[in-house]
Amino acid sequence: MKKITIAIMASLSLFAATNTYANALNNTQQSQLNDIVSMLEGNPELIPNLHQGITGYLTQQNQIDQILVQNHDYLYNNPKHPQFGSSNPKLTIINFTDYSCPFCKKLDPVLHQVALSYPDVRVVNVLVPLIEMRNALSDKNSAAFAINVWNQNKDKFFDVNETLIKKPGAHDNRSVINVAKKFDTENSLKTSEETQDMIEKNYQLFNQLGMRGTPAMIIGDQIVPGYLPFEELSKRIDSLL
Repeated sequence: MKKITIAIMASLSLFAATNTYANALNNTQQSQLNDIVSMLEGNPELIPNLHQGITGYLTQQNQIDQILVQNHDYLYNNPKHPQFGSSNPKLTIINFTDYSCPFCKKLDPVLHQVALSYPDVRVVNVLVPLIEMRNALSDKNSAAFAINVWNQNKDKFFDVNETLIKKPGAHDNRSVINVAKKFDTENSLKTSEETQDMIEKNYQLFNQLGMRGTPAMIIGDQIVPGYLPFEELSKRIDSLL
C-alpha cells in the first residue's frame, strides 16, 4: 500500500507541475495535495481509477503539446488566416471560431476590444464552420467565404466580418450570398481547393487539440474553451505580458 500511495503522490506532483499557473506548488496546492494523499490512504479503492485518469490526462497533454509544435507556423505565422492587432506581437491569441455560433458572435467584439486595449496582442481567427458543415445541401459556407475575402479583398474583410457576425442564428447559402452582394465580393463565393484544404486542416486541428465546441482559444500555452468577457480575458493577458 505504501508503494502505491507513493506512486500516486508522484503522479499528483507531476500533474500539478504541468499546470499552466504553477511552476511550483504554492502553500494552498501543497496542502491540497497532502489532503488528497491522506484521503487516498483512507480510501485505497479510489487509487486505480485516479491513477489511470491522471496518467491519461498527462498523455493527452503531451500529445496536444506535440501537435501545437508541429503546427506552430500554420497557426501563428500563416497570413492566410484572418487576423488583427499587433503586427509584431508579444502575445498571439488563436481563436477557433464559427460565424454561425452564437457565443463566437458574442466573443468577436470582445477580441477586437482586446486588440485595441493591448497594442502588443494579435488575434488570429481559425475558422471552422461546424454548424454549416452539418447541412449537406449547402455548397457555400461563411468560413470559406470569409477566408476568400481576407485573401482576395482584404480592404472589405472587416465590413464582411462584422456583417457575418451580426446575423442572428446560423448561416446558409442565402445569407452568405446576400453578404457577398452587399459588399461586391461575389468573386469570393467560389471555394478554391486551397481554401477547402485550409478549412479541413482547421477542423482536423480542432479535433486533434481536443476541442469540443467553439469558440475555443489558445492563450499562451493553454486551451481556453468557451466565451470569456473582456475582464476575464484581460486577467489572462496581463499574466502573460
